[in-house]
Amino acid sequence: MGPTVAILLSIGLGLNWVMRAQMATLPRPTLWALPSPVVPKGADVTLRCQGHLGSDRFQLWKDGELREERHASWQLAEFVLRKVDDVRDARSYSCCSGQGPWWSELSEPLVLVVTDLFPKPTVWVHPGLVVAPGANLTLWCSRPKLSAIEEVTFSLWKAGTQEPLQQKRSAEPWTSFLLPSVRPESAGSYSCTYRDERASATRSESSDALELVVTGSLPKPSLSALPGLIVEPGTHVTLQCRQPLQSSLWRVTFILLKVGTPQPLQIQSPAGTSADFPLLSVRAQDTGNYSCVYYGRMAPNQVSEPSEILEIWVTDVLPKPSLSAWPRLEIASGANMMLLCWGPLWATRFVLWKEGDETILQTVDTTQDGAQFSLSYVIPEHSGSYRCSYQLDTNGSVWTQHSEPLELIVRVSEPRYTLIVTLSCVAFLCLLLCLLLLEFFCHGSIPVGPHL
Repeated sequence: MGPTVAILLSIGLGLNWVMRAQMATLPRPTLWALPSPVVPKGADVTLRCQGHLGSDRFQLWKDGELREERHASWQLAEFVLRKVDDVRDARSYSCCSGQGPWWSELSEPLVLVVTDLFPKPTVWVHPGLVVAPGANLTLWCSRPKLSAIEEVTFSLWKAGTQEPLQQKRSAEPWTSFLLPSVRPESAGSYSCTYRDERASATRSESSDALELVVTGSLPKPSLSALPGLIVEPGTHVTLQCRQPLQSSLWRVTFILLKVGTPQPLQIQSPAGTSADFPLLSVRAQDTGNYSCVYYGRMAPNQVSEPSEILEIWVTDVLPKPSLSAWPRLEIASGANMMLLCWGPLWATRFVLWKEGDETILQTVDTTQDGAQFSLSYVIPEHSGSYRCSYQLDTNGSVWTQHSEPLELIVRVSEPRYTLIVTLSCVAFLCLLLCLLLLEFFCHGSIPVGPHL
């Protein structure tokens, strides 16, 4: 063998080794299904194969047999299965990618599941799940967008009934069900489904259930907060809901509510007559108005009225009160007026200050969400700048910042004797005029010159 032949043989063996090495090192592609590997019967599903860098050919294998091959760019290929069938398409799939003469190993297998049930809808309620009798409720049912179906029939169900409460046909992915003027017997568990009009047997799973509570048939509980109504961020707060003494129910379930939140925050069924709801490491968004209700577990349709609203503040700075005057800021001396100080619901006492005076002018306990300070028979010395503040019920030594200043002006009234003198002069002139007129009528006209 000559030197040239030996060199060519060596090069050939080297290229063969490189080819074999590249074939052994091509990474496996990844195969996944859109929208999901679990799809309803009759829907379309896309199998997406992601290959290695430089891949330009792809193969889809079904149960170990080659099903389809195609060229693609950007290292990605899509294989669409239309109107899948549980017998034909519910199989194990894999794919491989190629570059030039080389192919990768097959991807991990993907098992496609075809079901007679469509994915379950999402259901929600407006304005909320806890309502008073007579309220109007709207239950919304929403389905996922599926290319296999167009118009569907939505059904609203209530637990314990054999037939749907309401049904609606819609080509939109959602619909609404109105419950007008709800009553205590309207309370219960609600869910919704939908079905394809073209195949009545193809329906969805039931949505998650919503528990509707209608209040008002039992006396309201009380709600309190520990350590207080105003706390710093990060504090642990406990809201205690207590059954009223006149209620004789036992085995009671308590529900904690927050104004503006349609879902109950917490639900507890303690052994006693009260429930403790923990709010851990509260933040600014936990600020709000809270209440609670209860119902007997043996009679869930009997639900109490909501407790009084409890306003919780999570803040490092307390809000300022506001100060206004009635009937107006500028007033005549000798008149009566009121200064009105407004603050949050949890304020228990208000005080009135006047700038330049170190002492408190008046202290008034709160009425609803404010206090009234009466100023009787005001004089010019009452003119000046006024402010107010309020006290908390959690700590008697803590006061808020003062309100913005309010400038009061008391005008000086004219003395009474000036008015009396003025009136007397007017009366004298009137009397003099009357006497002159009387003289004229009694004695006739007065000659003013000689007769011609």
